[in-house]
Amino acid sequence: MIPLILLGATVLGAGVIFGFSSFVVGFALLVGGVLGLVSFIAAGPGRQRPGEHETVIEERHYIGGDGHHRYDDDYYDHHRR
Repeated sequence: MIPLILLGATVLGAGVIFGFSSFVVGFALLVGGVLGLVSFIAAGPGRQRPGEHETVIEERHYIGGDGHHRYDDDYYDHHRR
């Protein structure tokens, strides 16, 4: 609800300052939408809900032999034994 009020205030302010032509209203909506999208993308994750204490990192399990997988790190040596 608040983003819509802010977008409306942006359009109203631009209309009062530059006149209520369709170009001014459209341009104000465009700029407000782009700024809103950028701020939404730049914002980090919201608050964690109760019970969310850790971050899930993708883990892959491969079925079959290790012939087509190459492990360069010493960490993976215990899988070959």
